[in-house]
Formats: sequence, structure tokens, C-alpha cells
Amino acid sequence: MSDAVARQNLQTYRVVLAFFLTPMLPGFYATIFFAQPWAFPIGALVSYPAMLLCGVPLFLLARHRNWLAWWQMALCGMVCAVPVALLYRHFGTPPHLDEAFDWINAVELGCWGGFAGVSFWLLAVSGTTPVKPHMLLGLGI
Repeated sequence: MSDAVARQNLQTYRVVLAFFLTPMLPGFYATIFFAQPWAFPIGALVSYPAMLLCGVPLFLLARHRNWLAWWQMALCGMVCAVPVALLYRHFGTPPHLDEAFDWINAVELGCWGGFAGVSFWLLAVSGTTPVKPHMLLGLGI
């Protein structure tokens, strides 16, 4: 196997791993920071469809145009948060939230999307070394 093919396989593995892990992060950190256990399943429930609907096509476009800087991935993450904000706007405030969903909450959702975009960049784009799940979890296997 040539070096270019091995590098492409490595990069493909990193991208797939990043698409699998990064949609979990906003819900996970919202759960930890705000001590709200309901945030993780709801976050995952809305993050993965948003990633499939927006994230994959945006990444393919960005990779085609070579727009792979960290801030460009952050903007892609913010764009991926737009369908979630529209969903909240359309269906109204969920019963588990104490206050009404307004533009400040939409900006916060955009920031969580930007965080996921930068996390995606860190995992999928920024490096070339092999990344395996056991390394991310610190298992040392």
C-alpha cells in the first residue's frame, strides 16, 4: 500500500470517527455544565439528524473547496445548529425548559454548534496521526 493511500485511509477513519463523536459533545457538555441529565439524550436526538442534514454536505463542500481551517469548521457547526433553532422556533418551548426559547437561546445553540465544529476540526482535520477510540478514552490498550 502506498503512502498516499495509507494517509487517505487514515484521514477517512478520522473523519468517520469525528462524525460519530462530535454530535454528542454539545449535549454531553450541557449535561455536565448545567447538571441537567435530560440534555444528553435530547441533544443527541437533534444533533445527529442536523449533522446528517447539514454537516455531511457542508463538510464535503468544504473539503472540495479546501475550506478546512478551524474557523471555517466552526462556521459549518453554527450552520448545522440552524435547523435545531428552527425546530425549537416552530414547535415552541419544550416543557422541560423553564424560560421561553428566544433569540438568546438561538445564539447559544449556534455557539454549541461552533464548539462542535471546532471539535470536529480537531479530530478530523488538524492532525495526521492515527486516532483510535481507546486512545480518546485513555484506556492505554
